[in-house]
Amino acid sequence: MTQSDPQPTVAATRHAMPEGRWVDVAGVRTRYFEAGTGEPVVFVYGGNFGMADGASSAYTWSLNLQPLAQAGYRAIAFDKLGQGETGNPERDEHYTMQAVVDHAAAFLRALDLPPVHLVGHSRGGYAATRMTLQHHDAVRTLTIVNSGTLSPGVGTNEVVLCNPPHRRGSREAVRWVYENYSHNPGVVTEEWIDAVMHILSLEKYRHTVQKMATEGLAERVFLPELAHQKGQTLRWLDEGRLQRPMQIIWGYNDRTAVLERGMELFRMVSRHQHDAQFHVINESGHFPFREHPAQFNALLARFFALQPAPGR
Repeated sequence: MTQSDPQPTVAATRHAMPEGRWVDVAGVRTRYFEAGTGEPVVFVYGGNFGMADGASSAYTWSLNLQPLAQAGYRAIAFDKLGQGETGNPERDEHYTMQAVVDHAAAFLRALDLPPVHLVGHSRGGYAATRMTLQHHDAVRTLTIVNSGTLSPGVGTNEVVLCNPPHRRGSREAVRWVYENYSHNPGVVTEEWIDAVMHILSLEKYRHTVQKMATEGLAERVFLPELAHQKGQTLRWLDEGRLQRPMQIIWGYNDRTAVLERGMELFRMVSRHQHDAQFHVINESGHFPFREHPAQFNALLARFFALQPAPGR
């Protein structure tokens, strides 16, 4: 286990997103971004559809795509099912994490990618792990980042982020949420908030909020299915089914997914997988790849470079 020192803040390491592209994924119009050539690295961000104060999108990885491309990789980030500018689930019963996983796996097939280095953050870390377990041949390595959804135990999001002192969905509420996710509130830039507010303004995204909150799909469909599948996923990990090199990267100061839960996840997986690493980034909350992008990008590039060349 390594603990990393603080690195320069976001303001000193800003990178622009590439131009967005579109691909049909099993009938769902899907937006993605890519930069560079070489072994593919696919990033899966956190959150889920229908969140009124945290409309995540592929922009979350804006400080990571270009640096990984410069390091010699084909870096790809896509908008998940029902999030960003990607199309929504077609039926109510598809407002589930498994539908998100199925869409992500279909996205890899649509781009005809060889086995990828898969990087998943938070709820995206759960999705990336579930996809690795269900589609081993599509994944070369797995990196999990601050995933309270995946790690054993009960998350503290609801405690830390409950009752923002602003109108739900307002710019002030969004800023409050992301500042409370972060160790250093100064990393929450206007550019980041702009990206979130843009998604919140989309009619297709407002439709997911209506479905999840007003129509009750969060309580009736999404959360029960996630609870059931999390138990199943943890059993699979405990049985040693994750047969891929794996690293966990965790922000030491995350109040929503505390370090001890990440360590418990590592203990579970490392009992079966000898090629497993755990890294802690100090003075970092839930988004270590945005609070300390240079350190995070270096950890990824080093981990990928340690793997044998494909076919060997």
